[in-house]
Amino acid sequence: LYTIKFEVLNDDNDVGDEMAVMSNVYRRLLGNTIYSSTQLQKRFYDLPLNGIKVIDMSRVLAAPYATMNLADLGAHVIKIEKPFSGDETRSWGPPFIADSLSNYFTCCNRNKQSIAIDYRSEKGKQIILNLLSDADVFVENFKPGTLKKYGLDYESVSNINDKLVYASLSGYGKDGPYANQGAYDLTVSAEGGLMGITGNENEAPVKVGVAITDVCSGLYLAFSILAALYQRNHTGVGQVIDASLFSTQLSVLVNVAANYLNSGIIARPIGSSHSSIVPYQSFSTKDGYIVVAANNDSQFHELGEALELPWLSSNLKFSTNDNRVKNREQLLDYLSKRFSGKTSDHWIEKAKCYSFSINPINNVHQAFEHPQAVHSKIVKTSYNEAIDTHIKMVGHPVRYNNVDPVNYRAPPILGQHTHEILIALGYTKDEITQMQAEKVIQIAKI
Repeated sequence: LYTIKFEVLNDDNDVGDEMAVMSNVYRRLLGNTIYSSTQLQKRFYDLPLNGIKVIDMSRVLAAPYATMNLADLGAHVIKIEKPFSGDETRSWGPPFIADSLSNYFTCCNRNKQSIAIDYRSEKGKQIILNLLSDADVFVENFKPGTLKKYGLDYESVSNINDKLVYASLSGYGKDGPYANQGAYDLTVSAEGGLMGITGNENEAPVKVGVAITDVCSGLYLAFSILAALYQRNHTGVGQVIDASLFSTQLSVLVNVAANYLNSGIIARPIGSSHSSIVPYQSFSTKDGYIVVAANNDSQFHELGEALELPWLSSNLKFSTNDNRVKNREQLLDYLSKRFSGKTSDHWIEKAKCYSFSINPINNVHQAFEHPQAVHSKIVKTSYNEAIDTHIKMVGHPVRYNNVDPVNYRAPPILGQHTHEILIALGYTKDEITQMQAEKVIQIAKI
């Protein structure tokens, strides 16, 4: 977030006036919600990453998702974007919320400031170096070697700040035969084995419904940054983090990877079912679809009772999970016929008396209307005063027992904070005007 120093100028100042000033500053930072001064101080200072400054030079989803998670927890994140176009995802629509503000962009860029700088220019590079001089973290996802051409590689910037954690995320990492290969979630999920196990057998491969390789890469990057910051507390110096979409994709193959590495099993697409657990998949009902999870022998015994097929669990072909996997097709034939005879609600309600699970397959609307989603208040609303618009978003999913971890500041429009950041760095109005005329920077029209 921000580091703010309040000073009493003389002994005659009224404490009430001082708190009123603080309240106005906090309100500007935290949005229009009105808090008492005590609540404001707790909300501001209790954020776990308060005081951590992150310079975010990344685009698209994976790395911006990492920096958004850091921002959610209190880090002051400044997002550097290309003037007049910005992050590519600003144009990924429709749907759009405003000009250069797509819904896609908003999903991973809240709680950040946007400064638009041409890093290829000498003046632009100097602005970035000024920002990095006292930063804790620098995040970038250019092709390896790109920033070295502009004097923004680790060797260059560590000369001015050896405490900096320099976090790079690329498609395949900084070295190796594919180091210079560009990559997106789709291409890496295909090449990294995920699409090869996703979909129905003997049908064309399909991708997962969201960019899960990007999302997992962002999460790996975020906790790697936290680990590096923790280590810096002991060593006093920063370090380089080299993360990649491809390595992340291989790591999240989890049990599929273990089956191949240790048993030579090459997984294939099997729809919604599980290679090692039966039944653990979707079934059609009289009016829709459900998922059924009976993860152990005890739960399978209960499932037989609920389906009024008690003989299933005593049949040697199905009495153990090992045998159920071996006789999968025959068992699924019995189960499919039984589930298709009643409605989804019938089976969901019946399962509530047992330890196995039967759940509906919801669309997005049903997911957000789910009683637990409503209870958790995970949908948040923020206000961007620059465009006079309220923006809804999925909030931070983790709760803390004594901390309100997130200030939901709206995703910024391009260059929304360019002017104020440059002023804070010590640039004069004349210098800013000159750089604007030279198109080194872009300042949003607000």
